[in-house]
Amino acid sequence: MAFHGRIGNSLAMSLRTLMSPSAIAALIAAGAAACGQIPRAQAAGTRATTELTLSVTGEASHAPDVIVATMAAQTTAKTAAAAQSAVNRTVAAALAATTPIKALHATTGAYEVYPADPKQAAWHASQTIDLRLAAPPGSDQAKELRHMIGMLQDKGIALESIGATLSQSAARETRAAAITDAVTQMRAEADATAGSLGDHVIAITKLALTTQSPFRPVMMAARMKVAAPQMQSGPITQRINLSATVTLRATAP
Repeated sequence: MAFHGRIGNSLAMSLRTLMSPSAIAALIAAGAAACGQIPRAQAAGTRATTELTLSVTGEASHAPDVIVATMAAQTTAKTAAAAQSAVNRTVAAALAATTPIKALHATTGAYEVYPADPKQAAWHASQTIDLRLAAPPGSDQAKELRHMIGMLQDKGIALESIGATLSQSAARETRAAAITDAVTQMRAEADATAGSLGDHVIAITKLALTTQSPFRPVMMAARMKVAAPQMQSGPITQRINLSATVTLRATAP
């Protein structure tokens, strides 16, 4: 019994020594130090990222495949009825002249009748004619259109405007090509920027597209007695502005 008593007393003293305030504090400090080593190791293994905004402009060109023109029939007469009758006959003759040209679509536009002077001693009447030819400027149909316009000008119908544009399918194709060009440029810019900083691209986000008005070639129109209006055309260019947020990460050594 005395032997067992000595063992019990020694164990109790050891436990009291182990659980003393100084021992507990040392244990807590050691645990905190061990836990603190884990975040430091993670931070050392995580490379910093950088975000930057890049902007590029992609473009694509397409030859015009549609010609649009606007003409106006106008006259002045002593009465409103007489002025309208004269304009109606002129427009009817103009529409009939468009029939032989294939792929030409003609529609009538704004119609106006108003006094030519405050006393209403004369009346002015006018109506526009919109022409749309689904053919490129250098085609045979385009030559026929220009000749017809010259003939109508000789009969007193004014040519208000003429120009080239793109059909819906050509416009969609050109826009898609411009977007592809912009995306290609964006990737190249991102890679070049990352390389100069010793980083690599990990994400391209927050893309924004804006469309610039297509650049249309100037087409000259001259009012002559019989000769057709002179026209000069070139490719139509579509431009797309693209901006994006690029995320870079430092390349591992």
